[in-house]
Amino acid sequence: MAASLCIAGPLCAQKALVEKVVAVVEDEPIFLSELDQMVKQYMMQRGTTAATDAQRRVFEDQALEELIGNKLVLVQAKKLGLDVPFSDVERRVDQALEENRKLLGSEEAFTKQLEAEGLTLDELKQLYREQIRNRMLVERVLAKDIDRDDMQVGEAELQKSYEEKKGDFPKRPEVVHLASILFSFQSSAAAQAEARRAVEDILDKILGGMDFAEAAKKYSQDPGAPNGGDLGFMNPDDVQEKSFAEAALKLRDGEISPPVQTSFGFHLIQRVEKNDDRNELHLRHILVRIVPSDKDIESVFQKSTMVRELIAAGAPFDSLAGAYSDDEASASEGGDLGWLKVEDLPDFFMDMLRDMKPGDTSPVQRESQGFRIIRLLDREAEREYTFDEVKGELKKLLEQEKMDAIFEQYIQGLRKKFLVEGAYEDRSFSQIYMSRKKPRESPDSLRSRRRYH
Repeated sequence: MAASLCIAGPLCAQKALVEKVVAVVEDEPIFLSELDQMVKQYMMQRGTTAATDAQRRVFEDQALEELIGNKLVLVQAKKLGLDVPFSDVERRVDQALEENRKLLGSEEAFTKQLEAEGLTLDELKQLYREQIRNRMLVERVLAKDIDRDDMQVGEAELQKSYEEKKGDFPKRPEVVHLASILFSFQSSAAAQAEARRAVEDILDKILGGMDFAEAAKKYSQDPGAPNGGDLGFMNPDDVQEKSFAEAALKLRDGEISPPVQTSFGFHLIQRVEKNDDRNELHLRHILVRIVPSDKDIESVFQKSTMVRELIAAGAPFDSLAGAYSDDEASASEGGDLGWLKVEDLPDFFMDMLRDMKPGDTSPVQRESQGFRIIRLLDREAEREYTFDEVKGELKKLLEQEKMDAIFEQYIQGLRKKFLVEGAYEDRSFSQIYMSRKKPRESPDSLRSRRRYH
């Protein structure tokens, strides 16, 4: 650690000249650079590239409190002889970085945010290593020093908390239970061949040396093209298009698939990496859509109209969905789409459902992929969440609140046990350290000295 290097090594004088110390816990310094790095991380987590002076002071106060707490736990861990394996820390570091990428939407957005905060990936990894190691040490120290039973939440406590807080919970939004039959545009052989030639030309360019992300930006007809076709991490089991999922599963890191046809068109898929712990793949793709001719559109419309007439004549909706729907994911379930939030549906869906009652079937509806018939199976108006619906999340919340309170109390206890001095921005660590190279004072006299609280 920086502290031990400075105490024993000749580089200490150089370090002291450029580093300011904002606090010292026992003989462990907290440097201004550490504080600045953590403030940058706070800003990154909030997606903030600039902060007012007032916001910056709040971030600095929070960051310094966290750094002091970390140092206190490190000191206590040393006293208890505790440590954590490096491999365990690295695994959690990788998970934390991936969560940041997901939060920001893509690898490109993640990189831009790093640049905006003045951080390199290695610097962020190092910051995470220290924080995650400290957090794991906290877990081990607390497991040794704190009774876990104090954090348990009983049924009666949960029920009482629900009654007290239910007025503060957001309302459960209006939801509908839908089934559908999708008739996707079955384009002519000529239209399919044209799209396939286009996607094969793109593949030839990539195999000839063109970067996949640049090719996606230039040629892909998917909304994610500006991000280089980056889909982020996804579980193949969650992908509705089976042909896409099956092709992605066959790839190795960096490998590119041959053209893959889905209801959206032809895709080229690149596997960037795999997260084995979560069974997720980081993918990019390029999409070339199959443009239907007027004749294709008319043919699909006639087919959907015929099926709608069969429904009106009494034919079972689920049987027709299994036989005719081009939605692979729902066809095997009789067209069942499950419960959906009304607010998340496209506008034309909401307009159509407004006057429908459970059991009603819509007319044939035109959409971007083709034509669709909807059946409203059930609907529930906006309402308060029931106890059973929020019980699991509420339990996690209360356990976390108890954990935070116990941890804060524990840190305050460590503050009384170990010396914490702070706000020495005009003094180097070596000055502080040398000023303390004298017999330790008694606990009572130490408490009378200036401490950082």
